[in-house]
Amino acid sequence: MSVYLRTIVTLLFAGMLTILTFLLGSIFTEKATDVVQKEVGQSLAGYSFQMADKLDLFMATRFKEVQLVGSLPAFRNQDLQKEQILIDELKSKFPTFSWIGLTDAQGKVIASSDGILKGESIAERPVFLNAQKEPFIGDVHEAVLLANLLPNTSGEPLQFVDISVPIFDENKEFLGVLATHLSWEWAEEVESTLTNTPNLEDKLDVFIVSKRDNTIILGPAGMVGKTIEKQILGDQEYSEDQWSVTEWVDNKTYVMGSTLGDGHADYAGLGWTVLVRQPIDIAYEAINELEQFMWVIGGVAILLFSMIGWVLADQIARPIRKIAAAAREIGEGKHSEIPVIHGVKEVEELSVSIRNMVQTITTTQTALTEMESLAHQDTLTGLPNRIALYEKMETTLLTSDEKWLIFFMDLDGFKNVNDQYGHLAGDLVLQVVAERLTNFANGNQFVSRLGGDEFVFLTTSSKNDSIQEGQACMDEIISLICKPILLTNAKVTIGCSIGAAIYPMDSDHPIEAMHLADEALYESKQNGKNQGTFYRNKRNA
Repeated sequence: MSVYLRTIVTLLFAGMLTILTFLLGSIFTEKATDVVQKEVGQSLAGYSFQMADKLDLFMATRFKEVQLVGSLPAFRNQDLQKEQILIDELKSKFPTFSWIGLTDAQGKVIASSDGILKGESIAERPVFLNAQKEPFIGDVHEAVLLANLLPNTSGEPLQFVDISVPIFDENKEFLGVLATHLSWEWAEEVESTLTNTPNLEDKLDVFIVSKRDNTIILGPAGMVGKTIEKQILGDQEYSEDQWSVTEWVDNKTYVMGSTLGDGHADYAGLGWTVLVRQPIDIAYEAINELEQFMWVIGGVAILLFSMIGWVLADQIARPIRKIAAAAREIGEGKHSEIPVIHGVKEVEELSVSIRNMVQTITTTQTALTEMESLAHQDTLTGLPNRIALYEKMETTLLTSDEKWLIFFMDLDGFKNVNDQYGHLAGDLVLQVVAERLTNFANGNQFVSRLGGDEFVFLTTSSKNDSIQEGQACMDEIISLICKPILLTNAKVTIGCSIGAAIYPMDSDHPIEAMHLADEALYESKQNGKNQGTFYRNKRNA
């Protein structure tokens, strides 16, 4: 009878501990997993949105430049000498244009960069055919006439985006076309700024998909030119929060964020879809490891206490009912603790051990909660990341009655530090900049790092002249960042260019206002860097 009792009690004890571990572990893990999965998905969606936004902004800027040059009097007056000077000037200032040419009304090239194709006819090419009445932007295509005329150090087929505008005289008579070929290599540079982020190198795949038959025009080696499956793209509307867990044709599962580029300002866009994917085992690696650890600890605890139960079954028959009752309350979600049973030393130790096990599981939940917090933090600098920034804008700016100044900051000369002293030195520079911005910010200000050398600074405007107040603040920030930074074996100095926008004056949504600040940042870069520019200044100029 004694052996039978020990067996029953031991099995019951093991079962109780298993249920307790399963209930607590399942509740804690399920909640934390849902949160972390959503954060990872939104993070990838944020990367895709960032890439799409940069592509659209770049194309919109080039489109405006070609339109502006095409409207100059030299082209309307058919001054060939001045036209050639303008073409050469545009080519030298914007090397992303691989070729620029001016045709007559029949499609014959009469002026071109580096004299390429001069005297040749491009009358049958889309860059001429589609631009005889209105400006034209064509999708990515391989070089035809220029394949053997332009330098190609990579050995890969040259790819271009066409931008062309018609030229009319004062009587609206068609004179010809100002045609340009924009090198597709710039898109690869934009991609590298996205993927060369600390802890993400070689773990993200970026795709740009053309709306023409869903063809991949930028992606990992061996996939460019292939058609992506329609089911991967899906038929739902795309937004910056679009993400999913998808199985690809390689039978591997990925977490994927996607954004459909919708153009910028009067540039309607080419319908490119940006996909950013990450293997699911890498994306969810941390939560998987934590889950495994928790179940191992639970299994060891079950085995240990089952052995104790076998030895002490006769003595624990009565107090175990108290322990089981408390365990049931915990399983039901009630606030309770495993009681400490006094009297028999072994039983007391057992009750204390079970109590400690519950505390260990609770500690595991705390670790899961801390990991959730880390999803909002930039791992290199400790600053809030893009997810935390968007949450700040949604919860504070949108509900605030105050004016907010949004500064979009980009470090000048940071790439030179990386190239000369290495990425560890670059990381140190970013950490010092983050520390300086953190010390500079007061209680009403917010600092975050978007990635790379880009930071966003939020502050309320307390004066009537927000632009004057913001300009003074930007000058202080630039002066602070320009102070020398001491590395291990050198002292370096970097600069900072800032674009600023005012919410809600410039836009009724803070994220859109941030994009306007990013646009103003481009103006600061163009005007010589190391300065701050307001979007309102730029707009009213």
